[in-house]
Amino acid sequence: MKDEKENQRSYVYMVRCEDESIYTGITKDVAKRMKEHFFQTEKGAKYTKSRKVKTVLMVWEAMNYSSAARLEYAIKHIPKHKKLRLIESPEEQIKVLFPKLEEETYISKTEYVMDVVRLFDDKSVDKEGGI
Repeated sequence: MKDEKENQRSYVYMVRCEDESIYTGITKDVAKRMKEHFFQTEKGAKYTKSRKVKTVLMVWEAMNYSSAARLEYAIKHIPKHKKLRLIESPEEQIKVLFPKLEEETYISKTEYVMDVVRLFDDKSVDKEGGI
């Protein structure tokens, strides 16, 4: 069961909160996770419960959970100005900011970049499978 979970595609996301801060997280289902954050369910992050998510800034697909976790960790450890550069040029900046991750494959999923409430109604997003 662990191998099945490990090999499932996973997503790293960056969202803007109402206080203009940027939160980075990881999930296997983007739409479901955004609902947890937006509606401040018990499964939502403590950080977003107090700041309320408003916009999805960027999402990357990783081939497995470990790869996604490495990217999430790296993003969480850079300053905000570098996060903003990463959002502006996601494909290029991953290589520049995180050379240790050059062997990994991360696919930008720009179809998620929108106000969170629009994500719940967007027809291009498969609510069941994440994408």
